[in-house]
Amino acid sequence: MKDRLVDVAVPFRVDGSFTYLVDEAMGEQISCGSVLEVPFRNKSTHAFVTGFPEKSTFDPAKLKHAKNVLVAEPLIEQKMLEFLQWVSRYYCHPIGEVLATALPKAAWQAPKATKRKSSGPTFDDVLRSSEAILTTKNEIAVPTLNSDQQAAVATILTTEKKPVLLHGVTGSGKTEVYISVLETLLAQGQGGIILVPEIALTPQLVGRFSRRFPGKVAILHSDLKDRERYEQWDRVRKGEAQVVVGARSAVFAPVKNLGVIIVDEEHETSFKQEDSFRYHARDMAVARAQWFGAKVVLGSATPSLESYFHVTKGKYVIARLPSRVMERPLPEVRVVDLREKDAVLDAKRPWISHVLLDAIQKTLADGNQVLIYLNRLGYAHFLFCRDCGHTWRCHDCDVTLTYYQTSRALKCHYCARQYPVPHACHVCQSLALDTLGVGTEQVEKYLNELFPAARIGRLDRSAVKNRAELEEMLTTLAAGKIDIVVGTQMVAKGHDFPGIALVGILVADAGLNIPDFRSAERTFQVLTQVGGRAGRADILGKVIIQTYFPEHPAIQMAAKQDLEGFYQMELSHREAFQFPPFSRMALLRFQHRDSVEVRRFAETLCLFLRQRFQKPDVEIKTELLGPSEAPIARVKGLYRWHCLVKSSSVPALHTLLADAWKFHEHTKSHVQLAIDVDPVNSL
Repeated sequence: MKDRLVDVAVPFRVDGSFTYLVDEAMGEQISCGSVLEVPFRNKSTHAFVTGFPEKSTFDPAKLKHAKNVLVAEPLIEQKMLEFLQWVSRYYCHPIGEVLATALPKAAWQAPKATKRKSSGPTFDDVLRSSEAILTTKNEIAVPTLNSDQQAAVATILTTEKKPVLLHGVTGSGKTEVYISVLETLLAQGQGGIILVPEIALTPQLVGRFSRRFPGKVAILHSDLKDRERYEQWDRVRKGEAQVVVGARSAVFAPVKNLGVIIVDEEHETSFKQEDSFRYHARDMAVARAQWFGAKVVLGSATPSLESYFHVTKGKYVIARLPSRVMERPLPEVRVVDLREKDAVLDAKRPWISHVLLDAIQKTLADGNQVLIYLNRLGYAHFLFCRDCGHTWRCHDCDVTLTYYQTSRALKCHYCARQYPVPHACHVCQSLALDTLGVGTEQVEKYLNELFPAARIGRLDRSAVKNRAELEEMLTTLAAGKIDIVVGTQMVAKGHDFPGIALVGILVADAGLNIPDFRSAERTFQVLTQVGGRAGRADILGKVIIQTYFPEHPAIQMAAKQDLEGFYQMELSHREAFQFPPFSRMALLRFQHRDSVEVRRFAETLCLFLRQRFQKPDVEIKTELLGPSEAPIARVKGLYRWHCLVKSSSVPALHTLLADAWKFHEHTKSHVQLAIDVDPVNSL
């Protein structure tokens, strides 16, 4: 029997593919996209077949044989494999880990003969509960599109080769536009993917799409169990489901005859994966649509500055929904200056004003619902000693611990470690311990004291820990069984609850102090999005924005709902400093347990890059800022440094990044290097 060469990608942080031998019988079973078991670094692992080279640069006598065929049938089509190889090159990330992200884990695991346990809700349960969220309060017939919606649908269906930015104010009916586009394409035998930024949004959208496309909808997100995710992915691969609703990784779903990818709330930073394979699902949606000849729709009431900029340059086409459905007015907005002495109730609770308290009382008296927004988990920011000033910090991270009163714990939001709340200060033995700052737990507790008859719920990641609890909360809120809901960003992302008449934003300027050039943009987006939850039915909505910095343009323009004015101002600032969208960026992230070692390697690598790329004769300038210690200097016991790279040329940027990785590999440094292309978080 004659052996055959096969290239495979292993799911580890190693570059390129590896060549193995397979015997003739095994070679006849497999093709690109098959999965083999291969020996790798003194252990066995699964590996994805990526090609069959005619010859190898290695000595054939030294090549190892693949051990076994795990999955003979290709898990991925050739065109999709080529796309993912391009993705791997763009993000400077090993193809094996890219493939492992795109494919469900259970697809290459050997099936077990054990009886499946029903420990959680099945996909059918999810669909039923999702429909319940929509039908609990009022059953709505299929709506007739207004003229703006019809024009948006026509723009999307007639636009070829360019992304369409669907800019619609909050409550303008973007979802109905998505559904109408899908109806047309499904009738033509095509399929579609709908991406949402949060798993919390999935139940609502799944319910709406499954009612309109019964039996054709699949759901894909990380909260599904491995077997559930595989079953839904397999339905899509076989063509049994033509519509996929999901979070980030759903962008890689194997939809047959892909006609459209829709990115809802396209401005959300949660579309960017922040560890390991750091891809941006929105950007990959645009790339995949171009690769496969599909349409792509980016929907938002507050588009990202990059998408808005692409419209001004003619790269994107815009479709507008300038008013709410049924001519409902946008909510009234009032800004409260918390610096005024008489504005707040008392010094102990400077985060609630008389204006907001009066508005809550009136809203409840009218029988409507209230949403209170604060993007801060826990009861208080930290615990401290009043006598010596000691604060409790995480042992492994350079951050203070958040105080949780309900669970009586101090928690680190970076490494998830928990510590018991001490009875006394271990530095001076004082019993005078106190807290500083406010979180959603404290807000919920105080509102219960102020409004004992009100039904108050909390929607954040500490109160809602799993899919079942999330669906229960959403169903209860939609049914009007909660009078006041206190929440973090989970409540800001696209939810539609008709009973909410008042939105209170407690500390609007909290995000402005983050050391990031996008902080003003994100603040503007959050204020507009959260405020947009008010008055989405036949109730006039009201938004109260509390702030210590009412003069800031992001707050002023969000209150006036002046998107065009804010974006023009922000673009001028970005251009002055050559930040995106006027340049392309990458962040080199360095980590090591030794603070001296990580600094030394970061400085050495950046010196090497400067010597190669920052020369007078180099036509395309590439700028390196740093290296410097990261704003959060230690996480999970690892000291962190980073270097920001800016360039006007994508090829030039990727050449530099490739050289950085080669330098890291050549030096065999134990310092971890992560390359973050198009970063959205610099912390």
